[in-house]
Amino acid sequence: MIRLSETEHKIVEALREAEEMKVEELARRSSLPASTIMAGIELLREKGLLEVSRVKKITYRLTEEGRRALLEGFPEEKLIRLLEAMGGEADIRKLADRMDKNTLTVALGWAKKLGWVRIKRGRVVLLKPGAVNEKHRMMLKKAAEGKAEGDHGFKELASRHMLEPVEEHVVIVRPLRRPEEILAEAMVEASRLTPEMLVSGTWRKYSFKPYNVVAEPPRLYPGKKHFFVEFMNMVRSILYEMGFKEAEGPYVETEFWNYDVLFQAQDHPAREIHDTFWLKHPSRGSLEELGEIMERVRSIHEHGGRSGSTGWGYKWDPAIAARLVLRSQTTAVSARVLASSPKPPLRVFSIGRVFRPDVIDSRHLPEFHQFEGIVMEEDMSFSRLLGVIKEFFERLGIEEVKFKPGYFPFTEPSVEGYVWIEGKGWVEVFGAGMFRPEVLEALGVENPVGAWGMGLDRIAMTLMGIDDIRKMYSQDISWLREQPVRWWLRQ
Repeated sequence: MIRLSETEHKIVEALREAEEMKVEELARRSSLPASTIMAGIELLREKGLLEVSRVKKITYRLTEEGRRALLEGFPEEKLIRLLEAMGGEADIRKLADRMDKNTLTVALGWAKKLGWVRIKRGRVVLLKPGAVNEKHRMMLKKAAEGKAEGDHGFKELASRHMLEPVEEHVVIVRPLRRPEEILAEAMVEASRLTPEMLVSGTWRKYSFKPYNVVAEPPRLYPGKKHFFVEFMNMVRSILYEMGFKEAEGPYVETEFWNYDVLFQAQDHPAREIHDTFWLKHPSRGSLEELGEIMERVRSIHEHGGRSGSTGWGYKWDPAIAARLVLRSQTTAVSARVLASSPKPPLRVFSIGRVFRPDVIDSRHLPEFHQFEGIVMEEDMSFSRLLGVIKEFFERLGIEEVKFKPGYFPFTEPSVEGYVWIEGKGWVEVFGAGMFRPEVLEALGVENPVGAWGMGLDRIAMTLMGIDDIRKMYSQDISWLREQPVRWWLRQ
């Protein structure tokens, strides 16, 4: 007895109609997909019932040039019609005025080869009026119908760029025993028991495969957002719940907004080439529309303005402030918001890419995402700022936060912030502080403003257990599929 699956049985039945058969024909006769046929014939081959051979076949298909020849005629045919209209003879230069140069060259070559014309002393003489290239026309028609196989002159048309060869590998199936004998000994092995089998009683004719109850089902990968995008959206939703609004700003900034308005001296080391990307073309932006704010920045840098500070004590240079850079911090976005004269209370955050010329390694990239928030209230205090930050992390799922005194150029007092991560201990993730009086005066703000900022990539890595920042932008689809969306962090 020969055990056959339902697919194998259908293949053998179809083979009764011919000694050998192509897979495509088998698929048509058995009403099975070609992929199913291929799997079935491989099983039958392993059982010693079939022989499978693979043959290389060259077919030809029409090119755009070939389609044009079918519709409008071959170049040599166009030449014949033109010569007839010109009295059966013409100077080549006259023909060149009436036909494209390349087309004329091809037409003359083929017309002469076919014996339709004679060329003598620069003149073309028609020998066969009304001539048509019927042979090539029939071959093009065969190609249009999908029947251009083998040679039969098709190579010649391919050399004329009217056909292009297509290499196919044809699978041919040949039974090693008469299909009727195989079917007589066959017991069909069904993969499932259907209600129809039970009702009709045909289940008695089948042998059934035993069920594999430990087999894993196929894994499905439905579409989902990138895990880092989901994390950023989670951060946004937390801040919306806390009463914040999102602000955005340009990637390309003047040094004025990126540094000067934040009371960062023009000779500060952070403004050197190892920390800043400068643009070459264009290299400078316009400061003309800034008006009063530029004068306040000048005054503050040179002698402290009315802030009570002594400033930096140098002559402030607007040419340096006008230089264009890729923003190195999203504080530039916060500065633009505050310069628009908003009324308190104000809670604003920004999430965006910033750029610094860092050496690429597991902890650094030349571009990364920074997250910044500012709070402006009439009675805003440093302790309230720390409370807002602690509330944010609690909503993110991190309960232990500690602060350590720190220094940042545009905030005072300032702190460095740490969070406790199980298995990692205390991890530094943010900086925070109250905007200095010099910054507030430059921006025209009369109320105290608290601010904090952090590298969002780094905190996501910490929370998700990722040890290399480059993985945050990985294109490895297998690895990305395995990354869970960590909404549980908010619990």
